[in-house]
Order: sequence, then C-alpha cells, then structure tokens
Amino acid sequence: MLLTLFITAIVLVAVAGIYCVVATHNMIRVLLALELLYKAVTLLIAVAGARSGQMALAQSFIIVLIIVEVVLTATGAGIVIAVHARNGSLDLRKLTRMRG
Repeated sequence: MLLTLFITAIVLVAVAGIYCVVATHNMIRVLLALELLYKAVTLLIAVAGARSGQMALAQSFIIVLIIVEVVLTATGAGIVIAVHARNGSLDLRKLTRMRG
C-alpha cells in the first residue's frame, strides 16, 4: 500500500514537471520544472533502494544526483541571467533572434 502511494507521488511529480516544461515559455519556470523532474528521479531512486534492500547504494546515487542537479541548476540560472541581460526578456519564443 505504501509503495503504491510512493509510485503515485513519483508519477504525479514527474507529470507536473513535464507539463511545466512543455506548457510554459518562461525560462525560470522551465528551471523549476526541471527541479520537479530531478525530485521525481530522486524519490524513485530512494523507493527502488528501499524496495531492493540496497539503501546504501541508493543513497550514494542520490548524493551524486543532488550534486549533478546543483551544477545543472546553477548553469541554467547563469544562462537565464545572460539571456535576460541580452534580450531583456525571459520568453523562450524570443530566443530565435539570438546570434552567437
């Protein structure tokens, strides 16, 4: 019963993240949606580790995932800042005018 609850939460968080990535045109909202996807994967790894009895391995994967998540989010935030400084907007539809 508890496993079903966790799987449902993982699916709901992942679907919310995917919907936000697809539906929005704001770069900050896309970054937040990617954070939701990262959290869904983290929860999935924790549930899989608990279910298989290898929680130590799952915890090490989660630590690595958190480090990668922080690096990707910081890089994404830097890109968002650069795009806003160049365009004055965070709208993804306006990125077609950028040259590089």
